[in-house]
Amino acid sequence: MNCLTRMLLATPTILALSLLSTTGAQAKDACPPEFDSPNPGELVSTTPTIKATADTTGNCDPNVKIIRLYINHRDSGNQVYSMEHKRGKGLSTGRMWTSGMLLIDHKIPAGELGKSEGYRAVVQYDMAVFAGKPASAYVDFRTHGPNTADTGGDPTHTIVISGQKALNTLGGTDYTIRGGGRLEQVSGTLNSHQVSIQPNDTSSGDHASGHVGGGADGYLVFGAMPQISLKKPGNANVFVNGEQFHTVVISGTNTAGGTDYILHGGGRLEQVEGELNGHSVSIQGNDNVSGNRAEGHVAGAKDGFMVFGPIPQVELNQSSNAIVYVDGKQQ
Repeated sequence: MNCLTRMLLATPTILALSLLSTTGAQAKDACPPEFDSPNPGELVSTTPTIKATADTTGNCDPNVKIIRLYINHRDSGNQVYSMEHKRGKGLSTGRMWTSGMLLIDHKIPAGELGKSEGYRAVVQYDMAVFAGKPASAYVDFRTHGPNTADTGGDPTHTIVISGQKALNTLGGTDYTIRGGGRLEQVSGTLNSHQVSIQPNDTSSGDHASGHVGGGADGYLVFGAMPQISLKKPGNANVFVNGEQFHTVVISGTNTAGGTDYILHGGGRLEQVEGELNGHSVSIQGNDNVSGNRAEGHVAGAKDGFMVFGPIPQVELNQSSNAIVYVDGKQQ
């Protein structure tokens, strides 16, 4: 092999090493992100606008390739929302040698964040090939508490009826929602559930009805919490504001005498007066509810509870003097 041939064969390797050496020397770390909104600890709506910029005043590279936003629940640490922008899809990129290159300006959709909750927003972005280290930043914030009436603003509750249980049963179930605030059916992601709108779903004012099989239906509620009734309670799960939802009715009608009762060991309880899963229920002076525990007495009437979380244990002092219904099904 002559000298000229050896030089030609070696040239690609020399060029590659030269390129890596040059790009490595020129590589800069990503410009640090800074949140413009929300501010740390700020109290915001459940549909806040997340806005962040990159501080380009230092010796850094704002040449963004991909930017990601994550929203995590502060107490549980669970991720409740995420999104991603790529170059050419709404992301501001390029070199701007003044502070404030826009990284993200994104409004969180309704139904993703709950009321009176703490969250952490994390912005992270990667740069182009041969660039330096990626960058990230976070900010903690809280959402406003629930409203007591329909103000035309943020939804006060979210409802998801999931027919995933129907995959192991026969056919799913019809459902009815009524008696509360204005309802708005949605499609997409609601409280981490994929929900859709089918032709057999109907929603008007404070009334909605439909059917779930292997999928899920989702609603925003603007105002008071409505009644939710399932034709076949065992064929679907109900989630309210992201928590699994159940109903418990203790009926002292058509029985001899009455009985004391205790509910405990499950989710948070709210006693109901009016109608619950087709039962007329009332609240008496001897009924006592605190957290996930309730005590009372039924005789010739019915007591009803909404449960946010696991089904509680129901203990009757005189078991033959009352009938217990969980999610509309006699126990």
